[in-house]
Amino acid sequence: MIKNLQVPKLEAEVRGMHDAHGLNFFETDPNIEFLLRYYVSGDEYERAFPLLSKLGEVAGNEVDELAHEADRNPPELVSYNKKGERMNHVKYHPSYLRLEKIGYGEFGLAAMSHRPGVMDWPTPFSRVLKYSFWYLFAQAEFSLCCPMSMTDSAATILEKYASDEIKEKYLPRLTSTDMDELWTAGQFMTEKQGGSDVGANTVTAKQVGDHWEIWGDKWFCSNVSADIALVLARTEGAQLGSKGLAMFLVPKRLENGEHNDFRINRLKEKLGTKDMASGEVTFEGAVGYVVGSIENGFKQMMSMVNSSRLSNAVRSAGLMRRSYLESIVASRGRLTFGQQLSQLPLMQEGLFEMLLDTEAAASMIFYTAKVFDQSDSGDEDAKKSLRILTPLLKGYICKRVRYVTAEAMEIRGGNGYIEDWVNPRLVRDAHLGSIWEGTTNIVALDVLRAIRKEDAGSTLFHHLEQRLSGMGNAYTERAVKLILKRASVISGQMDHISREQTSTHDVAAKRFMEQMYHLIAASLLLEEAEHEVKINSNYRKLFLFLHYYHRYIKAADDHVVFDQSVSEWLDTVIDWEEIPADVVDGLLQALE
Repeated sequence: MIKNLQVPKLEAEVRGMHDAHGLNFFETDPNIEFLLRYYVSGDEYERAFPLLSKLGEVAGNEVDELAHEADRNPPELVSYNKKGERMNHVKYHPSYLRLEKIGYGEFGLAAMSHRPGVMDWPTPFSRVLKYSFWYLFAQAEFSLCCPMSMTDSAATILEKYASDEIKEKYLPRLTSTDMDELWTAGQFMTEKQGGSDVGANTVTAKQVGDHWEIWGDKWFCSNVSADIALVLARTEGAQLGSKGLAMFLVPKRLENGEHNDFRINRLKEKLGTKDMASGEVTFEGAVGYVVGSIENGFKQMMSMVNSSRLSNAVRSAGLMRRSYLESIVASRGRLTFGQQLSQLPLMQEGLFEMLLDTEAAASMIFYTAKVFDQSDSGDEDAKKSLRILTPLLKGYICKRVRYVTAEAMEIRGGNGYIEDWVNPRLVRDAHLGSIWEGTTNIVALDVLRAIRKEDAGSTLFHHLEQRLSGMGNAYTERAVKLILKRASVISGQMDHISREQTSTHDVAAKRFMEQMYHLIAASLLLEEAEHEVKINSNYRKLFLFLHYYHRYIKAADDHVVFDQSVSEWLDTVIDWEEIPADVVDGLLQALE
């Protein structure tokens, strides 16, 4: 069993400055144990436990140290050698290179869902298990997750669309855990004039014999030093817009070892993810090979959006968890005005808000990962649900993490603003999630598109009703009525969105997306609460559900009973101790 976070409830004389470095990020998180035991078989969990525990230990110690060092020593572009010959070489600090060995090599994070044998696992990892590893790693190092995710996604694209020749040549490299054999991947889509409007792209492709030549500028290329890049380009004579874009695999080096005909113009000076190289690239007749159908390049690239958006949400949820963990350690480790900081009423409110956000986000990512596994197995309803879940998670979690990381910085006080501590890096890195893979506006509109074009909202809500049906506990039965009442209101709004496609709906898209997120998150907390009551008669999760419902869905008239319950039971909830039934009964009455 995972042990609770044993941050001491301090004696009066203890006044240290505490942080979470050195903790095992897995073994101090009872919630990840709860969720994994809920979603995977007992045998799978027992086999995964030592691997997750190992990563939790490495993340809380070596990875955390390396990430801090790499963040302070960003990569450098070496354009020319001493002879004046163009090199296009990105020079990384040794700390980043060691992070790559841990992420790609020792734990195989980019390869684990593609082939058996990673960490001696007998099959490819399920997405539930895969993202549990990513969730832990991202708590210590967010930046490297970007190139690992693109390498992972590129392998999936090639598996699905590429010719046998391309698969045989590139897939073994992209899914290798041997650093001498490994090739990493980038996805170069963005251009100055395009941004989210990829259809406005102007990079072109000209066929020359058995290959194509790529010409033009790409404005934002993450993992710019990648061994291969998947590039969208418009072939000669192709129609305008996204339908005229084809996908090409562009290797960094040609068969003869020479550098392909493109140059890295400069590296970006970014707010966050500083240790990972993003750059601007000019293609000058670079050799490229068509991937899949030449008419469906954009569609093929977007087919991976579910995976990349879920991965993005997982990483943001990891930042939430790290921020919450730091806040608990810091506030329990500091005395102020004669009391432990975590016991002051407004601090309790801040800690509890972060706890709610963090556990709800974890519930959403693990549930969505399970739906993804079902979709991969051919479940058509799961595919529909996944279509709307991924923009919901991307839109809300990746935006909310900005708030959570900022609150954690403030909880630490002045030290939280100082780069010696982890909080500034968490705040800086958090801002990437809501921009990359579609801004919040883009994904909010995508939620509406999923409702209108695929009827994905109805399928998602049908699954919600199925999940909550048949609950046998008297208290959870009462709570289900609250959820279903609110679900009927949102279902009516979805019907209206489907019937009338007006700009008014677009104006409200972000607010509607948030309402849907909170309802699904609350339903998952309730489903977990039913399970928790069955296995150990604890009402902790139901306590969280009721507070989440009160805070984010429908505020009760009586705020006093909720505020009093936080003051009385916060430490119990943090430490995963038992919440009795009469406590949730009082909260239910206030909501009813």
